[in-house]
Amino acid sequence: MQNNYSAFRRLAFQNAEGLVAKYHASGLTQRQFAEQHGLKLSTLRQWIYRPSSPQRRGRTSPPAFQELALPLLESWAAELRLPSGRVLRLNPQASAEWVGTLVERLS
Repeated sequence: MQNNYSAFRRLAFQNAEGLVAKYHASGLTQRQFAEQHGLKLSTLRQWIYRPSSPQRRGRTSPPAFQELALPLLESWAAELRLPSGRVLRLNPQASAEWVGTLVERLS
């Protein structure tokens, strides 16, 4: 009995993949395609958006955060404390002109 159920699920999945491919090629709205093929709209949407659909396979979402390797600064030349509580630390290579412009824009 379990074997027949597994075979049925495999067949249904293959049929769903085929219908999703046909939907994408049809140029129809999801609602129109579902009506023409005797499907519930929610079923078609589930097939389209489930993670195992062919359009989503191999697609990885970008990481929410990505680690950046920053050079470790041993010291800084200046530290600015803004009224918002933020702290800006300037390295020794920051030019006086750039620091002046920064302070002017932050004021």
